[in-house]
Amino acid sequence: VDRLADPLLSGVYGGEAASLSVRAVLPRFAEMERTHGSLGRAMLATRKKMSVGPRQPAPPLFTSLKNGMQHLADTAVSRLTPSSLLTDAPVQALQREAGSWVVSAGLQSDQFDSVIVALPAPAAAQVLRMASPEMSSELAAIQYSSSITIGLGYDSDVRRSLPPGFGFLVPRREGKRLLAATFVHNKFPHRAPDDRALLRCFFAGRNAEDVWQLTDGQIIGIVRNELQQILGLRAEPLFGRVYKWKSAMAQYGVGHLDRLQRMELLRQQLPGLALAGNAYRGIGVPDCVRSGRDAAAQLSKP
Repeated sequence: VDRLADPLLSGVYGGEAASLSVRAVLPRFAEMERTHGSLGRAMLATRKKMSVGPRQPAPPLFTSLKNGMQHLADTAVSRLTPSSLLTDAPVQALQREAGSWVVSAGLQSDQFDSVIVALPAPAAAQVLRMASPEMSSELAAIQYSSSITIGLGYDSDVRRSLPPGFGFLVPRREGKRLLAATFVHNKFPHRAPDDRALLRCFFAGRNAEDVWQLTDGQIIGIVRNELQQILGLRAEPLFGRVYKWKSAMAQYGVGHLDRLQRMELLRQQLPGLALAGNAYRGIGVPDCVRSGRDAAAQLSKP
C-alpha cells in the first residue's frame, strides 16, 4: 500500500489511499478480490486466461491529443450553432417551474425542457440549492483536493542522462513534497523537440496546500532540490512554469458510492435534470466523456 497503491492513487486522484473508497476508485480490484479471495489469485487466473486466448496487439499505454486537450473543447464548440451558445454568463440558480427548468444567469432567465449540470460538485451544489436542498447538500459533501504542476525544460544532455521510462512516483514515506514527475518527451514525444527534455512535476493534496502560498520561484526551487536528490539532476532548466489548480480533483472518499445512490434517488424526483463531470464515477477524460454521454442518454429517454 505504501510503496505502490498510495503513490499510484496520489498521482491520479491527488489524495491518500487511506481516505479513498476502494469500490469507487478501483472497482475492478474490489471485484477481483471478492470473486477470487485475493488479488494474487485473481492476477494468476487472469494471466492464465490471457495465455490461452488470441494475442492482440497492445494499444499505447498513454494517449493524448496532438494539439493539446484544449483541442477537444474547441472542436466541440465549432460544431455547435452560435445561437446555441451563451458565454460569460455565470448561472446563479436553477429552478423547476411548471414542468420546465428556469436557468437564471444574472439579469437573464431562460426556460428549458431539461438541463445537464456539468460543473464541479461545489458549484453544482450552489446552482441547485433552491431546486433541491437535499441534492445540494449531497453535492457539497464531495471533497476536492488542489494540485500544482510544474513544467521544466532542459537541453539534450539532460535528456540523455535521464533514466528510461515515463517518469516516477514518490511514496510518502520518502519524506518528499513531490508526488510524481513525468518525462513528457518520452510519454508524448510530439510535446518536445528531439533535442529537449520536458519534465512535468506534481504536487497534490496536503503537499500542494503546504507550498500554495510560495512564489513560483520558490516552488521551482523545491522541485529542483528534490529532483537532484532523486535523479541527481543538477542542471539549470531552460525554463520553468508553475500552474496552480485550486480544488480541482474530486476525492471519492469512503461512502462515495452510497452517496451516488442517494443522489440518483433525488435526481429521479427532478425530471429533466442530469449530472455530468468528474465528481461521480471517474475523473479521467474518458470517464468525463462517458459521463456526458450517459447524461444526454438519460434526458433523451421518452
